[in-house]
Amino acid sequence: MSENHPTRSHRQTLTAEFARAAAGFDRRTKGRFDDLGVLDFAEVGPGDAVLEVGAGTGNFLGLFAHAARLLVAVDLSPVMLGLARRSHPRLGLITGDGARLPLRSGSVELVTSAQTLHHVARPLEILKEMVRVMTPEGRLLIVDQVATERFEEAVVMNELEVVRDPSHAASRPPSALRTVVKAAGLDIADERIVEVDERFSEWMLAGEFPPERIDAVQAFIGRWGDATGMGWRHDGREWRFTRRRMMLLAQRPGPS
Repeated sequence: MSENHPTRSHRQTLTAEFARAAAGFDRRTKGRFDDLGVLDFAEVGPGDAVLEVGAGTGNFLGLFAHAARLLVAVDLSPVMLGLARRSHPRLGLITGDGARLPLRSGSVELVTSAQTLHHVARPLEILKEMVRVMTPEGRLLIVDQVATERFEEAVVMNELEVVRDPSHAASRPPSALRTVVKAAGLDIADERIVEVDERFSEWMLAGEFPPERIDAVQAFIGRWGDATGMGWRHDGREWRFTRRRMMLLAQRPGPS
């Protein structure tokens, strides 16, 4: 995971949460992105270098293993990157903050971040740093969960997400992601909203989350689930919901 100039307490929360949950997180996220068609969406070529900020255990960046010449993973958590090394030996690994990337300006064709920005309270600074390392014709690919455009639903969704994961900062509506990407100086080239049906047991994998936290989340859903905009329903065995993710591809503005 990555955070821009995090407070000591939030950095500690991020690193502690993902060190504790790394193995379960790795299992839970294998295959998560396989059906999104990210290679075609991002227009990756064999000569491209791909950098992921907040790469975790490498399950997203690994999708580019046979499509790009160089893969670089940046993450705050050395424990997560240790698991990435085992599963994805082609990745170059950097433990560090995505807002201070140790790469030359204009050196990467595709800079990406998947399921990371909702851990970042102030994403603009980190996006500007991602733009800095892009080549002049480079692309920025963001994949992240999104809230609805209803403010009240976004507020309650984020309350639920913090109960589930204290390192959560904010799930934003699509309009907010567009705005912050444009504020970083880019034009949006393409976007897609993907909806999937998820089970509670997959979202909160037993062994990855403490039992008392699982109980607290279930209690929150029972009381406030309808107000989150996540479509919570019970199928007789467990809770299910609709996960919305936004894929957003951006590039520098062309000549006017």
